[in-house]
Amino acid sequence: MVKVLFINSADEKLKGHQMAGNWKSESWDSSISGELCSVCDLIRSDAKEDEHLIQIGDLTLSRLFLAKNQFVKGYCVLICRRHVIEPNELSKQERANYFDDVALTAQVLQKIFTADKMNYNMLGNVSPHLHTHILPRYFTDSAPNRPIDPALKGHEIFLTAGEYKQRINLIAEQIRKFLI
Repeated sequence: MVKVLFINSADEKLKGHQMAGNWKSESWDSSISGELCSVCDLIRSDAKEDEHLIQIGDLTLSRLFLAKNQFVKGYCVLICRRHVIEPNELSKQERANYFDDVALTAQVLQKIFTADKMNYNMLGNVSPHLHTHILPRYFTDSAPNRPIDPALKGHEIFLTAGEYKQRINLIAEQIRKFLI
């Protein structure tokens, strides 16, 4: 374990927090290469959903999914259909297309769900394949002034099959309107 040292007094509450020395998984190298990339498997699959996501549709360079855990109303994940780890691995045109997909998705979600702000998380520490978590934020949400943790137990919100279908259709319809 590595002990985290803080110089800034604003980080007092985190002082002494223990962090793991290494977060590299055993499958990291094969995930990076695309050989055993679970995200690529999802993109190539005929399945419309997996344990965490339900497919909404394809945009220019990405595929949009609704997160099953709707702990924030409208939470979606946009996945690049090409196996790259970082945006800088895309060509200039592909990068423009990907970020246009991100912007379009956010614009639609903000309009549909009347979000006060949009958050974009591009992490890839668990799944090293370019994807963006797009989260509408609300002044009344559960984590004012900080990121919301989707893995917080007891805060999950799962919808009925009908509610998922309705939400997916609404998002897909609005995206089509913007693309026309």
